[in-house]
Formats: sequence, structure tokens, C-alpha cells
Amino acid sequence: MEVFYHALKEVGRDNEERKYKVVVRIAMALGFIEHVRFIIWGIVQRDVELEYERKDSEYAYFTGEVTLPVYAVYKYCFKYMAEYQEHTTEQYKLSVGFTTPDWAKGAVMCQIFTDRFRRGSKDELIPMGQRIIHKDWSEEPIIGPDTNGNWNFDFYGGDFKGIENSVPYLKRLGVDIIYLTPISESPSNHKYDGGDLDKPDPYFGTIEDFKSLCDTVHKHGMHIIVDVVYNHVGDDSKYFNAYGTYHYTVGAAQGEVSPYFTWFKTFRDQNGEISFDHWWGMQNLVVCDKNSKEWQEYVYGEGGNIDKLFSCGIDGLRIDVADELPDFFLEGIRRAVKRNKPDGLILGEVWKNPLETGRTYLSSGKALDTVMNYFFCSALIGYIKYGQAEQFKVATDKILGDYPEETIPVLMNFSSTHDISRLIEFFGNSQIFRRDGEWTWSLVDESYEWQRDHKLSRMEYKHSKEVAKLYLFILTFWPGILSIFYGDEVGLQGAGNLANRRPYPWGRRDKDMLKYVKFLTHIRKKNQFLRRADTKVRCITTDLLVFERTNGNDNVLVVANRSEASQDVSQYVAGRKVLAAYRYNTDLCLLQAHGAVALV
Repeated sequence: MEVFYHALKEVGRDNEERKYKVVVRIAMALGFIEHVRFIIWGIVQRDVELEYERKDSEYAYFTGEVTLPVYAVYKYCFKYMAEYQEHTTEQYKLSVGFTTPDWAKGAVMCQIFTDRFRRGSKDELIPMGQRIIHKDWSEEPIIGPDTNGNWNFDFYGGDFKGIENSVPYLKRLGVDIIYLTPISESPSNHKYDGGDLDKPDPYFGTIEDFKSLCDTVHKHGMHIIVDVVYNHVGDDSKYFNAYGTYHYTVGAAQGEVSPYFTWFKTFRDQNGEISFDHWWGMQNLVVCDKNSKEWQEYVYGEGGNIDKLFSCGIDGLRIDVADELPDFFLEGIRRAVKRNKPDGLILGEVWKNPLETGRTYLSSGKALDTVMNYFFCSALIGYIKYGQAEQFKVATDKILGDYPEETIPVLMNFSSTHDISRLIEFFGNSQIFRRDGEWTWSLVDESYEWQRDHKLSRMEYKHSKEVAKLYLFILTFWPGILSIFYGDEVGLQGAGNLANRRPYPWGRRDKDMLKYVKFLTHIRKKNQFLRRADTKVRCITTDLLVFERTNGNDNVLVVANRSEASQDVSQYVAGRKVLAAYRYNTDLCLLQAHGAVALV
């Protein structure tokens, strides 16, 4: 076969099925061609023999029709007979009835932990419960239990007004999407232990303050998504009310008389005593019963929590521990999101390859749009840090080869997140991370005592920043959302998932790092073709990573040197111009240690 072309054109649809016309053109160089078959597999399998339509001086044409149910990631190929032999084409992918928001494809995102970003209100924080209020923004956070034995009860006062006042800064940084960790009322600073999901925490501001933030974000041509937690709520919530904090209601802890009792997963022993399920054994996090019709209605029913959030002006959701929610529950969330905003984004917290979990929340096309790309980012860090080329190749092959085409441009590729060490830590003191850990950021010592005092030395910081810049360079040109955890763009330190939540260092920023991140984000925004460009990995060796992004006539080739030695890359440079470079000698076509170059 010299030339093979095909096209699939949608010619009809209903809610759950799509009808496609399949057109194939095959070059005649192989002589007589017959029995052309279209073979597709996914949620269903189809094997359709296409009808011969016509031929011209160069091609034979075959056509047919196939009806397929909605599904995010079908794979298909063609088989045909020529010269008495059966030929099989390469495999292709097709999403049926599944699309992701165009505004999120290839976007730049900033993840913000509200309490630690910026304070906008001048009012003093009013003491609440056992919350501890820091007197100064530059104070160290409490890492581990406080004097009352509570975890994560210390506050700095970051709020919606502070974020709103910073929207111009985020715009200059190149940010398209603001992602806020949970905003609902709860006793903790992180808010993953929801107390009242229908209103924001009073330290953050009012509903009106949040709506104002959303309006300002939109006026600057940006989008905003928020974190939601529907797997569990706090024991100190109005729904469970273990401590009677919400005196105006009866919580499930008070027994079956509570209107919320059916919301929770409960057990009865032989004596009829009732106990509740707690997330990973954490007594302050009570697991909700996803089979409860009342809980379903509260979350994604008409007028439910999701509807209320979207009425404030948000553009999407990040779903906490999404892989612990049943597929039907995630599908209910999707229906609620899409009825509010057809192009609303649904991002799930999933750490492992979502297609290897035995779940359908990504492949079905009826639940998540995308996931946090822990699977890829860990492999990339391992490659850059340890030269683990084979592991990185496996990860890239699985993602580019198996994930839905619509998902790949909206995968959340992050600098770091609120659950792992800071970016600047990854490539600094290697002794604190387990090389053989499940994740490349797994700590050797999980205790909090050393994390409180840990700081990179000047030399460690310098080296780590050099390598971190390479990591960010690769993410800039890799498909997906480039997500910056607030403060990573200015070198904020923190090993472990409490020390990583220090306040944004206003007035103490690494301006060189900030300048570099702005350079990368503006390169990305200037070259809009990158948002939806196809990706082909050309080479992964112990030293070099080479990949190409193509969209129509636009093309960029990226060459990255992860090694400690300079690398001659003249073979890749010939006939191309430099679009962006880091630690690259133009005259000698040399990439210095941890250098990279993008060529057009």
C-alpha cells in the first residue's frame, strides 16, 4: 500500500448513538483491492465490510455506515485484501458523543489554596471554634498537630478579595484558568472536611464576594473552577454535627431522627449499635452513602449543591477522590454540570492510569472530562531526575495511545499540587525522596518534625531551580493543561503535604523564576496551535527526549537534555529556527546540562 486515506463523518444522532459514514481511499499501486473492512472496538465491537463505490486513475473508493453508542475512546483499523493477501492498517482512535471544553484545551491554570494566597479584607478575623489565627503573613504554618491536638486549624486570612485583587497579576502570569481548592465552610484551612457545602467559609468571604471574584475572572477573559468533595463530609458539619456546633439542626451523629441520617454509610453490630464509615480511618471525615437518593439529590439534583455553585458563575469542577465515587454518581455529576454549562469542565482527582483501574469514568464519555495527570508527571520527574527512560516511555505510550483524544489536551500537567512536595523540592535534596517509591515524590521519612525545619541550601536551591526549569519547559510544550500550584512560579519551598502550603511569599519572590515562567506561558499563549496539536514522541533515551507537536501547517520540535553533560543536537536543528530555548548554545547547536530547545 502506497497511500491510505480515510474519513469518518457523522451523519445522524440521537441521545445515546451516533451514525457515521466511513469513506476510504486506497492507492491502486497494489493492484486489485477488495473486501475492505472497518473494524472498531470499545464498548461495542463492529466489523463492517465497506462497499466499493468507484475508482479513478489513482484511488479506489469504498464507503459504508456504522452506528455507535456514546463512548470516549473507541479504537479502530481497516483490513482489506490485495494481491491475495490481507493487509491491516495502523490503529486509530475515535470519541463518539464525547467532547471536552475548547477553552480548557492547552490552557494555563493556577491552583490556589485560598487561605494561603492573599488577604484582601482589612477586617480582623473573628475567632471561631478552635481556629488559630496567625498574626503575620510571614509566620511559618503549623505543620502537624497544634497545641489543642488539631490538624490544619491555623489560618492566615487569605480570601476571595485577595484573589480578586490578584487577577491582574495572574493575567500577566499567563493564566487562563483559576482552580480553587474547596471553599465551603469547615473548621480546617484546607476545607476537604466540609461543614456546610452551600456557603463559603466566613474567613474567605460571602457568596456575593465569591460571585464578584467570578465576575472579575470572566471580565479578564479567564475561567474559574472549584474543588468539590462528595465522598465525605466533616464530622463537625451540619450534616453529622458530632459536637453540636450547628445547634439549629440535628445531625446524623444524633441518630435516625436526623434528616441527614440516610446520607451516610452506616453499619449495625449484633446489638443494633450504629457506626459510621470514615475515610481511610480518619474520624473527622465521615463517608457519605453514594447510593442514598437523598445524598444524590442534594449533590446533583435540580437546585442541588452543583446548581448553586454554578449560579455563582463557576466554569467547572475538580472532584476530590473521584476514583472513590461510583461511576453512576460521577455520571450524575456530569449531567448536573452540563445542564448548567454545556462546556463546563469536569476534572477528577485520579492518581493512577484511569484506564487500568477497571472503571469507566473516563472511557464511557459520560462522567469525567479529564484527570489530574499524576501518572505522567511522576514519570517525567523520574525521567529527568533518575534517567528512568523506559518507565517514562511506558507512561507516554499509554497516555498518547490509549486516552481519549478529547481528554489529552485537558489533562492537568502540574508543577506540583497541594498533596505533594513543592516543585523546587523535587530536584534539590534527593536524600529526602524514595527512589524506589510508588511515586517520585514519595518521602523517605513521612514524619512532620523534620519538615518544619527543612530548607534547601543555597546550592541545592540553585541546582533544583535549574532542573525545575527544564521540567516546566517540557510541560509547556506537552499536550494538556499547564497547571502552576500558587507559589511554584516564585520558588516557594516545602517538602511534604503540609509544608507545601506556606503562604504566597509576597515581597520575597524569586523574580528570576517568575520571569522564566512568564516567558514560558507567553510562548504557549502566542502559539495557539499547541492547544490542540497532535503529539509524536520521536526519541526517549537516557539523555535526550525529543517530541513533536503538529497542528495543520504548524509544527514544533522539542529537544530536551536531562543529563549532566552537554549534548550535540545539530541533527535536529538543521533547517529549523529556534522558537524558545533554555541553556542552549545556538552557535554550537549544543544543549547544556538540563537544557531544552523548541524548534519551528
